[in-house]
Amino acid sequence: MVSFFARFCRLIDLYRGSESDAGKLVRLLDKEMECLFVFLQQAGVQPTNNVAERTIRFAVLWRKRSFGSNSDKGCRWVERILSLRQTCRLHNKPTFPILVDALTAHFRGHAPDISWITAL
Repeated sequence: MVSFFARFCRLIDLYRGSESDAGKLVRLLDKEMECLFVFLQQAGVQPTNNVAERTIRFAVLWRKRSFGSNSDKGCRWVERILSLRQTCRLHNKPTFPILVDALTAHFRGHAPDISWITAL
């Protein structure tokens, strides 16, 4: 890995002043250099963002299938309901009963029980 990093740094130095596409890429990489290899320096940092991508996958697929929403109000509802669904999934809880409890509390003038959210 050390030889790769040394070669990588040499290539950045070589193309840093170039006006070609390679030079543009090198300058972009140079700005992000501190962040690029954090996973090698700190234990527990994943080299990819697969966890984040898997977290939003359901929402992305929903939006693709349904063509999104036509209004700001609809977009806000979708954001919130999909956020609730993902939060319930992360806490291993069913979404529908949580939503029913929240709506019941709202119509009774009470705050919903959200203590389960912080218990991760």
